Amino acid sequence: MAIPLFNFKEGRSTSFGRIDKPYPPWLDLQPHEDVLLPELPIIDPHHHLWDYPGYRYLLPELAADLAGGHKILATIYAECVSMYRAAGPERLKPLGEIEFAIGEAAQSASGLHGDTKVAHAIIGFADLTLGDAVEEVLAAEVEASNGRFRGIRFTTS
Repeated sequence: MAIPLFNFKEGRSTSFGRIDKPYPPWLDLQPHEDVLLPELPIIDPHHHLWDYPGYRYLLPELAADLAGGHKILATIYAECVSMYRAAGPERLKPLGEIEFAIGEAAQSASGLHGDTKVAHAIIGFADLTLGDAVEEVLAAEVEASNGRFRGIRFTTS
């Protein structure tokens, strides 16, 4: 019997699909792989962070994954509908995720979680169907990002 990668009883549905907690029994069956070229500098171009009921993946968890022997210099945080503001205009709620990523980046800068510069760049979200009104959202994201904002991810399907 195959052991599934995810424990689907603990997942969280989002507008883009499900976010499921990895299933340790399956992970434990995977063979160990040696690190190739451990001195090769790497930028991780896409990761998420979240704190959902039953599944937390924040800086400590990411740092543990980054400590596998590769030379990860920095990461790029990509939005995942995490930590949106609970109040305020709907169009500005995604700013909460930028603020959240900046907080995780600040913790990373302490060095207590390794040498990797987590969320060195941030990809946020803005609703492009707002038309010209999206300019306010983008300007607010740039301002909130402490120079880390690089663009948006707008999923259409």
